[in-house]
Amino acid sequence: ARRSDLESWLVGRDVVDALKAAPGAGIEIAELGSLLRPLPPRLYSIASSLKAHPGEVHLTVGTVRYEAHGRSRHGVASCWLADRVVPGETPVPVFVQVSRHFRPPTDPSRPMIMVGPGTGIAPFRAFLQERRAVGAPGKNWLFFGDQRRSSDYLYASELDPLHRDGLLTRLDLAFSRDQESKVYVQDRMREQ
Repeated sequence: ARRSDLESWLVGRDVVDALKAAPGAGIEIAELGSLLRPLPPRLYSIASSLKAHPGEVHLTVGTVRYEAHGRSRHGVASCWLADRVVPGETPVPVFVQVSRHFRPPTDPSRPMIMVGPGTGIAPFRAFLQERRAVGAPGKNWLFFGDQRRSSDYLYASELDPLHRDGLLTRLDLAFSRDQESKVYVQDRMREQ
């Protein structure tokens, strides 16, 4: 029974919360470091095509910021990238995890349907750049959504022209907070 109490208490808390709850624990900083597990890597989809942007890798990162248990919280990787990395100066260790099965169709004439809500748009931005760079004649249909069009329509300045130019054959958008009843990407999909 006490384990479930502990698990309930831990929800939304971190090491700092535990240390604040037990100020007399007497843990030395060196000892604390040895008790913590290494941070797991953060995986981000590449949001650019090498054919469109040789020598570059673009990422789409949504910063995580919120309040919990009386403290401001922030995403370790997302806020480090957004707030502390100085482009061209700060080294950012990376590795590429190849995805053999998640890619544009090998036959450039095949149609492609993409569903990318929020930062999930990242790989599809890369796919569209790739299709444009190789002159792929296949049709491209994208479903994209987020909370508000005015602040969350990621890559609007790229997607709208791609749609007007015809590379993006169809673009279905859903912004859940722009009207009284919430509309999500899956609602747009059901409509079709």
